[in-house]
Parts: sequence; structure tokens; C-alpha cells
Amino acid sequence: MEQALGTYDFLTVFGICLTDRGSELGDPNALETGINGIGRMNLYYCDPMRSNQKGGIEEVHTLLRIILPKGTIFTHLTQWDVRKCVDHINGYAREKLGGATPYDLSLQKFGPDILRVLQLKYVAPDEVTLTPKLLK
Repeated sequence: MEQALGTYDFLTVFGICLTDRGSELGDPNALETGINGIGRMNLYYCDPMRSNQKGGIEEVHTLLRIILPKGTIFTHLTQWDVRKCVDHINGYAREKLGGATPYDLSLQKFGPDILRVLQLKYVAPDEVTLTPKLLK
């Protein structure tokens, strides 16, 4: 993503990463250092068993679980399926965002070029589908 966005835009979008302690995130130096050896982000870990420390991420997880309920087998999912889920979740208006969608706020903050590079697509709130039939 840093190559696609460029280092400056990568820093603008991903300057801070708050995550759990999953094994895929076990090398903070590699994640915090960019392709040119430049510090590109600050990585912070939540405390174990404290999902409440990740705020809005948990709401996204809840919405994703509506589309992909527990017990769903992920091996059949394609990158297209994942992007479709992301686009619909980002098109879902949130009360705590003043009725705006994450997509709208991202467009306002970062502009259309960055959203295009990130391959995020607009889904109108009245067209959002947050059910398993989204991927049928």
C-alpha cells in the first residue's frame, strides 16, 4: 500500500495503528518502518482481553459478523468478496458519525485519489446490504 499511495499519503492515512497482539503483527519494527527505511506509522497494542480499547473497530467486527456469521467458512471468500463487505460496511451510516458514513468522511478527509488507490467504492446508504445474501 505504501508503494501505491506513496510514503507521504501512507503516513497521512495510516500514521497510527491500534491493534491486538495477533502473531501477524509480532514484528512492530517491520510494520513501523517504510519501504525507504523511514518511520511510517506508530503501532500500538491493546491489552489482552480488552476489546473495548479498540472502539469503532468492534462495531465494524459486529457488522462483518452480520454478513459472515460465526460458523461461516472463509476459505471460499475471494478478494472481491472481502472488498464488497468493506464497501457495504463503509456505506452504513453511523449515528455516532452524525449520520455520515465512513466512506463519506474518508472522502472528505483524504479525497477521491486516495480512496481509488485503496480500492474503496461508494455504496449508497439505501443500497447497503448487511446480511449473508450480500455474497450470494
